[in-house]
Amino acid sequence: MIRNAIAAILVWFLASCVTTPAPNPILVSQIDSQFNANPSRTYQASGKFKRPIAYKVGQYVVTGMTSPSERSVMKMAIVGKEQDGWILETHSLTQNSESVTQMLVVGLDTVYRTGTIDDLDILWVKVKPDGNSVQTIEGPILAMTKGLYKNALAGLEVQSQIMADGGTVSVPAGRFKGTAKISSEVSFMGKKHLSSAWIHPSVPINAMVKSVSDDGDTTIELLGFGLSGAKRSF
Repeated sequence: MIRNAIAAILVWFLASCVTTPAPNPILVSQIDSQFNANPSRTYQASGKFKRPIAYKVGQYVVTGMTSPSERSVMKMAIVGKEQDGWILETHSLTQNSESVTQMLVVGLDTVYRTGTIDDLDILWVKVKPDGNSVQTIEGPILAMTKGLYKNALAGLEVQSQIMADGGTVSVPAGRFKGTAKISSEVSFMGKKHLSSAWIHPSVPINAMVKSVSDDGDTTIELLGFGLSGAKRSF
């Protein structure tokens, strides 16, 4: 969904990257290598899509975003539990920067059951931009930016979307049969973003396989995923 593209943008923005340096050849090479994987496995779907796989520590998804200006990669993982909430870690890799964001999110289990993001809350956020020291965002500063972070997690809401048969979709992570197709509308920075997305029950966290904005400018593809193994990087 375009929401996942927005998540990548928000991670970059909230990590306080003010300037835009020239592309880093090493980062560009890392991004290209993840996009260039050939689908080697087929995933089946039985019956109509109902909801994503239940959340568990260790799950992760890796998505690649292609826009008119560049390509980027984002890994979202569930890396721990604390205070009845889940610790989500997002690793954002663009052509000129790399950053890691962790946040403690409560209410994800309610989102899983009901499909609505309204009851979700964020207790703290930790950001590590470009290998620098970890910055913790909490208290009044978090209160001011919490809405942006919640926007970045809006892609976890799938049950409320209108679903149709999406057929078979091939992406670098594999070939997915029996996808469901949904439509999405998100407001960000005063603008509405429309997209179509294909989801599959084999994919954890957000179930997304592919997303294309209605204007055709932004495409997001699943590059990889796992049901276990993800750990906190700091």
